[in-house]
Amino acid sequence: MNSSDLYKSACSYLGVRGEPDEGTLALVEECLEEAKRLARFRAIGKEYTAPLAFLEKQPYARFLAGCTGYALVAMTLGAEVERRVRVLMRTDAARAVVLDACASALVEYEGDGWEERFGEMRTYRFCPGYGGSSIADLAPIFHELHPEKIGMQLLPSGLMAPQKSMAGIVGIGKRAHKTCGDCMLFKSCVYLKEGTTCFRSENR
Repeated sequence: MNSSDLYKSACSYLGVRGEPDEGTLALVEECLEEAKRLARFRAIGKEYTAPLAFLEKQPYARFLAGCTGYALVAMTLGAEVERRVRVLMRTDAARAVVLDACASALVEYEGDGWEERFGEMRTYRFCPGYGGSSIADLAPIFHELHPEKIGMQLLPSGLMAPQKSMAGIVGIGKRAHKTCGDCMLFKSCVYLKEGTTCFRSENR
């Protein structure tokens, strides 16, 4: 993923389709640079060959079919970006929304790069909450990885803190690309209606 992909991903999070106007272009570029300055990316992961109990159910079993192993991963940008967004919400709400979108794109970007350690034959990152799975499955990932060591928390609500954090599964031994088939917005997706998607079509 290059800087152009990062910019496009940020625009996707903002719901921008087509070519943005000059003002939007400048603001996204400024906020991407600010997100990079504030980010304190950290990640942790562990490889496995035998499936943990929660991965034996769907949709995880289908996702990992054909893999020789998998990795559990967790990653975060830290809390600095989140604090900055909260401050901006009181003084410049528009910039706050753009910075938040840029931070979401950045944690994906950094995570994709970090996962290159698992080799070229790997899937995309499948996180609890995708494709009909439950965010309750974050609990066994936290139990295995203890991402508290990198500053992450699993809240009683089942969500993670800091907000710009991710935890999920990467299949090893096969390549798989994201598709729209399991998305809950598949039937009403504005991106599909315009012949595109909200994500990159290929892994690196």
